[in-house]
Amino acid sequence: MSGGQARGWAFVTGGGGDIGGAICDKLARNGFAIACADINEAAAERTAQRLIAAGGVAAALTMDVTDEAAVNTAARRALDLGDVRVLVNGAGRAHAASIFGMDYATWQADIRVNLDAAFLCIHAFHDHFVANGGCIVNIASVNGLGMYGHPAYSAAKAGLIHFTKCLAVEYGPYNIRVNAVAPGTVRTRAWESRLAANPAVFDEVKAWYPLRRISEPADVAAMVGFLASDEASMITGTVMTVDGGLTAGVPALSATITQNQR
Repeated sequence: MSGGQARGWAFVTGGGGDIGGAICDKLARNGFAIACADINEAAAERTAQRLIAAGGVAAALTMDVTDEAAVNTAARRALDLGDVRVLVNGAGRAHAASIFGMDYATWQADIRVNLDAAFLCIHAFHDHFVANGGCIVNIASVNGLGMYGHPAYSAAKAGLIHFTKCLAVEYGPYNIRVNAVAPGTVRTRAWESRLAANPAVFDEVKAWYPLRRISEPADVAAMVGFLASDEASMITGTVMTVDGGLTAGVPALSATITQNQR
């Protein structure tokens, strides 16, 4: 991964996680230097050191994406490192699985980390991107397109998708492209507790997907890499699903309706 600074820097939130780390890897291979931002300092540092060991250019930044002052400080540090060309809003998590038992504090927690955080990060780089152009990729979810549990998280991701479209229209004249990636089920550490309770959970989930398999973090990273590339220079305001066909339709439902049990 030589020449990491040739294409400028990519600022990736949640870069210490499974999906965020894979995105950092992909963008580094594509020639970007990586500002790996995560609330977990050790995780961010591990990603950065892995990239450096592979010949890339990287720096670890610690921040809470829901803290405006921390986001602004991290953005300034990143801009001190060099020209930030790509912002990936990858940090996020789901708190409440159902509306039953959800309180307002939990609702707010999901909205803050999955929607407000993206605004804070975009706002922090607003002046730089307006002056220089750039690319923003928001990591949404199929939950923002349909009902797959976690209603507060889903509402936030739906908001993020529409925010993406609004930004694409407003930022377009400034040569800023804004897109969203909506993954389906991805094999990450977030599933550990469910796997512990039900070791067959992935086998059960796969049955609902037309491709009959679960995404890996690298699948999501590949789409981000494409959207941040010159090949996507005319793509903005889109939502790219990486979901094995889930949002296209459910095989079991189609088979039931048509009574075609192939």
